[in-house]
Amino acid sequence: MPKSGVHPLYPKIIISQSDEEAIDDSMAFSIQSVASVSNMADRLHARSNEIQELNTEHSSIRRTRHESQQEILGNHERLMAKLKRCRPLPLEASIT
Repeated sequence: MPKSGVHPLYPKIIISQSDEEAIDDSMAFSIQSVASVSNMADRLHARSNEIQELNTEHSSIRRTRHESQQEILGNHERLMAKLKRCRPLPLEASIT
């Protein structure tokens, strides 16, 4: 059977079969179709879970990055204030 599902000659084959053979073949095809759809649903569900986990991880990384940037900025401001108290910066000394 081709990957697309129904064999191109299926209508001609089914006409030459007995009713019982046609029903059996139709049932087999239906079961294969259900199995394929179920498999695809499982794969989509797994991908959806993976995407949700990645989105959660991405949000966590962004939050951590923002917190780190705020900490660096605060440290820089405290360091600059401490330096100004110790001695004036060269630019400030030349202005006064």
